[in-house]
Amino acid sequence: MSFERMRLGEMLLSKKLITKEQLDTAVEYQKSLGGKLGSIIVKLGYMDDAALTREIARHYNMEVTDLANMILPVNLLKSVPRAIIEKHNVIPVHVTNDVITVAMSDPTDYEALDELQFVTGKKVETTLATRDSIKRAITEFIEALDKEERGSSMAVPGSAKPGSAGKLRPASKGSIAALRDATESALVDEVRERIAAQGAGVAPGAITRAELRAAVIPLLIKKGVINETELFDAVIELLKRKGVLDQRELTEKAKGLGGR
Repeated sequence: MSFERMRLGEMLLSKKLITKEQLDTAVEYQKSLGGKLGSIIVKLGYMDDAALTREIARHYNMEVTDLANMILPVNLLKSVPRAIIEKHNVIPVHVTNDVITVAMSDPTDYEALDELQFVTGKKVETTLATRDSIKRAITEFIEALDKEERGSSMAVPGSAKPGSAGKLRPASKGSIAALRDATESALVDEVRERIAAQGAGVAPGAITRAELRAAVIPLLIKKGVINETELFDAVIELLKRKGVLDQRELTEKAKGLGGR
């Protein structure tokens, strides 16, 4: 589909759906933490996901695809590498010898379109879907792919007791928290012991859980286990659940981040 090459932020600003200040704040967040601009605009509460999708569809005269009512075979989804699907939050919905059609939430994401064309060697066409529906479709695809991969592996005889399936009691929140704390404590103790063994001259109490987490997070990002956007999302949700951050505070913090 061809349309005017106007960036998402420019389009929303031109229609007065967001203010210049809001766009600047969202762009600063994107520069600092990465992620898609549309997703950041939604997370900051400037527009909701469905409204943003409807406006994009109206502006570019596109239809919104209802992914929830589509059956997407795993082999179809394999037409795009899993890493690209997760990186750009896109999902393939149709493929021929020459053309691949993907559902995406921002048809002006030219970086994603260029990379898709490069890795597939096909012409890329787009259809529109909400971010939430794409994320759900990706999650279902990954689960199906993992299940397929597990099914292709040989099961170890006697690895499960007869009749035990479906009878495991879910762990309580308290037991999960206790396990997490115990694991962190063990890690802290091991780090302290190793430092002491190396004669680094660091007091045993100098290493805390907070410092352990501060060391682990950059390592997880470096190894690609998590990315900056996922970390940002997790922190924001945690602060909201704790009731220490509301939308007004979030916007104010964003302004402060933009000024640094």
